[in-house]
Amino acid sequence: MTADPVEDSAVPETEEAEETRPRHGLDLDVLDFSGDELHSIAPYWQGYKYYFFADEENGNNMNDAVYSRRIKVEEALNIVMTNTFEADLGAVVSTAKANVLAGDATYDLVFNHCIQGNASLVSEGYLYNLDLLPYVDMKADWWNRTQMDALRLGKNTYFAVNDMMLPCPAVILFNKELIRNNQLDNPYDLVYEGRWTFDSMGDLARAVTLDYNGDGVMDINDQYGLAATGAGSSCYINFMTGAGQFITSRSDEGRVRLDFNTEKTQSIFEFFAGLANENIIYAPPSNDEEVILRLETGRVLFQILFLDKVETLRDCEVDFGILTYPKFDAEQKDYINLDWGGLLAVPRIISDPALIGAAMELLAWESGNEVIPAFYDLVLAGKLARDEDSVRMLDIIFDTIAYEVGGNYFGFDTGVNDLFYSLPRLAVNRKSSDFSSLYKKLERPSVKDIELFYENLDKIEEKDG
Repeated sequence: MTADPVEDSAVPETEEAEETRPRHGLDLDVLDFSGDELHSIAPYWQGYKYYFFADEENGNNMNDAVYSRRIKVEEALNIVMTNTFEADLGAVVSTAKANVLAGDATYDLVFNHCIQGNASLVSEGYLYNLDLLPYVDMKADWWNRTQMDALRLGKNTYFAVNDMMLPCPAVILFNKELIRNNQLDNPYDLVYEGRWTFDSMGDLARAVTLDYNGDGVMDINDQYGLAATGAGSSCYINFMTGAGQFITSRSDEGRVRLDFNTEKTQSIFEFFAGLANENIIYAPPSNDEEVILRLETGRVLFQILFLDKVETLRDCEVDFGILTYPKFDAEQKDYINLDWGGLLAVPRIISDPALIGAAMELLAWESGNEVIPAFYDLVLAGKLARDEDSVRMLDIIFDTIAYEVGGNYFGFDTGVNDLFYSLPRLAVNRKSSDFSSLYKKLERPSVKDIELFYENLDKIEEKDG
């Protein structure tokens, strides 16, 4: 398995007070960077829009916590922090590359998309080895060394996973009223007892699906066990990783290799294609808002969506809870929740490694004081979690965050792309379990994607020594 869930969460307990937390090892009485600038670049996308940057206070708790973190870091290190947003995802990658080629050290931090351009940034030598940064203590609680190692495909560490990098997993919402009205097992109890699996989810979904309006046609006007926020929803991919099935595995030498054509993969396809053919899943024909069936209608038992969509549920009147993604079966040890949040890197050309290392360390540590508690409050205030069980679910989700390396590096490449998105595209939308035919077509280009990556990376890291 390429990436494992870990016990040390990227998000610590919300009630942990600053004075009880381990303290960073920075000597702030000595560190002084004379007003130098720490300049970052990020796409105007997902959580980066809301949870990472703030230029002033505005009364919003999350914004003000982010702003407070910025001011504390600026004052502690005597620096000025600025960020440039790019509307186009590809612009972050192209700008970072252009600056490195030009020897331009304008940007110190690159906040990138979870997939876009990550492979080329690494394998073509555009990123700095984070292992060389001074002042960074990757053994500290506010760093997730396990997941950084999962994302490290060569000798060096190029992506930072720490408490500043708030995760953005998909979550499963469930309609409590449908559970009560049909006298079904409480999904919370299933989770706590380790029985929240594909089969238990399928049984509950089947129990509520019906021709709601009695017209003999299953469409958006009827009641379903499972729905997503749009056609071809990426959220379905989380079921694959939640089952412990990743696109790649590690060889004895530690290199990732294609390892997707397994009995488990086939079983997962058969399970979801079966649900789709039984009309247990509502799969909209497009991403048009008018054809998406939502939890708010009261006619969906389970709806999957990304955590950053919390704002859309503020006015929802349906009594609902939040769940982790299920296990493949009861034999699986842990729940696993795939992170779709962005990745943080440092460009190869930088002016002051000491400034960047100290700033990254302090930003990560400070995030646990105000930003993460505010993030929890935002989720709770947004009605995504309306009860203590949902709060516990959030803890489980954040404690079991993992990365899909095949997706993070190769998810937009020619071969791997169609494998990465195959569950929603083939099993859900086309209602087909014929994964083997798809794999035969995509195996060769997918293997080439990975081989080419390593050919380029080996040259870069050999050159670097």
